[in-house]
Amino acid sequence: MKRNELVSEIANRILRLNLTHPIRVGVSGITASGKTTLANELMEELRVRKIDVVRTSIDNFHNPRNVRYRQGKESAIGYYEDAHDYNSFKQKLLIPLGPGGNLQYQPISLDLEKDEYISSDSKVAKRDSVFVIDGTFLFKKDLSNLFDYKILVNTDFDLARKRGAKREEVNFGSYEKAEEMFLNRYHAASKLYLNQHLPQLKADVIINNDDLDNPYFV
Repeated sequence: MKRNELVSEIANRILRLNLTHPIRVGVSGITASGKTTLANELMEELRVRKIDVVRTSIDNFHNPRNVRYRQGKESAIGYYEDAHDYNSFKQKLLIPLGPGGNLQYQPISLDLEKDEYISSDSKVAKRDSVFVIDGTFLFKKDLSNLFDYKILVNTDFDLARKRGAKREEVNFGSYEKAEEMFLNRYHAASKLYLNQHLPQLKADVIINNDDLDNPYFV
């Protein structure tokens, strides 16, 4: 299936939802599965259709360094348990946008580069807005019911590791070191997520993204 056709069909399905609050779309998948790219493409498709879209990520809700690296920078358990501030993610973004929410939200809680919490005035969402939110562990058991439409991007671990290592080669100093980090930290944590929280059973749609030009619905 051509990529633009798939993105268009996802947009159709989202816009058929009949809600009285903003639509919270979650795009999840293992690290380097292509979820961020898909979320950006979906945002663009919806904006072409004149829909008010807010694009954010769980990566805007990281814990500070002293928390997220307390089990070691290469720890899979540390990444899985400590990387993100789930309480802020829920209380500042997801819950205010849902049923009975006051529509006052914050799209970010931590400046990752400065390693500082951001104290900013809340924004007010429009009831007909669509929030497109990506993240690796979005459909954990205590988070999944806070999304109105859940997209799981399914990519082979070997393919994702190679794509991710190429992407992060400069950050980690070499392709080999980046590949090692994906094996031992990011993808080891992703396997814990898939096994413990079964996001494939919660998703509204699963997309095979092995072939970037021709993804398809599973």
